[in-house]
Amino acid sequence: MEPVSKAKLKQLRSLTSRKGREEAGLFIAEGPLIIEEGFKAGVFPRYVVVSDSPGKPHDAPRDTVMIKDASTLTDKLIARCKQENIDVCNATPEEFAEGADTVNSQGILAVYGIPKYSLPPLMEKPDITLLVLDNMREPGNLGTIIRQAAAFDCGALLLIKGCVDAYNNKAVRATMGGIFHVPIFDELTPEDVMGKLTQYGVWPYVAARGGASAFSISFPPKTAFVIGGETEGVQPFWNERDVIKVGIPQTDKVESLNAAVAASIFMANRYQAKDK
Repeated sequence: MEPVSKAKLKQLRSLTSRKGREEAGLFIAEGPLIIEEGFKAGVFPRYVVVSDSPGKPHDAPRDTVMIKDASTLTDKLIARCKQENIDVCNATPEEFAEGADTVNSQGILAVYGIPKYSLPPLMEKPDITLLVLDNMREPGNLGTIIRQAAAFDCGALLLIKGCVDAYNNKAVRATMGGIFHVPIFDELTPEDVMGKLTQYGVWPYVAARGGASAFSISFPPKTAFVIGGETEGVQPFWNERDVIKVGIPQTDKVESLNAAVAASIFMANRYQAKDK
């Protein structure tokens, strides 16, 4: 393997910021498991960077996901990259830390192109489930939602302006490969989203405590769940429109459910109903 170039190191540094990712149209996925999931989905990285003994990134969050036999999987991924003519670069621990975001990293990361999707063809489908996320600030929560969206065949995620970047390193890791399966549209306004839902006949259901039980509703073929962040909830816009409020029965022992848990329950319930 060739040593990682200065140009790639500069790019890795830039991809740790949202601005850098948007300008380059690229994002980083760290760890052998998620890279393997990319290959399974037919999504190939632009290049891969490995380090035999990765160092500790500066100010990195302690949220590393460890897997058994990571080194064996990494070796298989390197072999696959060579087979597909994907550039694999070797980095020192300090160089690897330029793009890594975990403590005790497993020593491999990959750079991917941010996919571009068209929303109208998706919304024209006769049967689709959409997630509209509003005030979603925590990357781990968003990543988990993307993971569950892939599990329950969600057609797309629509992110209202102010949500955390779905291609944030931590969010990508939390998707566990779901990032390769779910179309994501971001920087939308509530007006944009409501207009599209109305145009294509998609019924919006706003998650709210005290709303009609999600388990008692027969959702239409084209359904969108609007879910807010745990701290702020959804913007007032949604409560001022003609939407249906839907909730999940719970005790009074906690104020609200975790946003990712709530989204998972809504999607699982909808998926089960579609499967009958």
